[in-house]
Amino acid sequence: MEFSEFNEILEQWSEQRPGIPLDCWIDDANARLAMVGNGVRCSIELLDPFDASDPQRLAALLSQGGASLACACDGALAIDPQTRCVVLLSWIPGLCRPNQLIERLESLANQRAAMLSLMHSSVRHQPPAASGRATLNHRQPGV
Repeated sequence: MEFSEFNEILEQWSEQRPGIPLDCWIDDANARLAMVGNGVRCSIELLDPFDASDPQRLAALLSQGGASLACACDGALAIDPQTRCVVLLSWIPGLCRPNQLIERLESLANQRAAMLSLMHSSVRHQPPAASGRATLNHRQPGV
């Protein structure tokens, strides 16, 4: 879809203020706009349910959360209860113009790219986790 077509769809959606969210794909990630209260909730998928269940990836991502604060990014980390994905989430109060929504989606996509890059770098440089239980050469009390 061309950008002009997306802009038209976004304009219609924001004028109608429908009860159903608008889903789109940005950089191979699901982005969602939904009317919530008196504003629009914007979110973009950061980790799918499979990756979100990996403790090493999740810990690496959470340890990079401070980078978002440092660069004054808009998105907050959340877990989408419907999809079980880790998402970046932002809310824009009031009636929004399509260009505001596009700017917010662009900001979330940039934040997502930076966080994933930092997460992958952290995972690559972490020592592998020990698999299984530790073997003890003597009996432990209460075991």
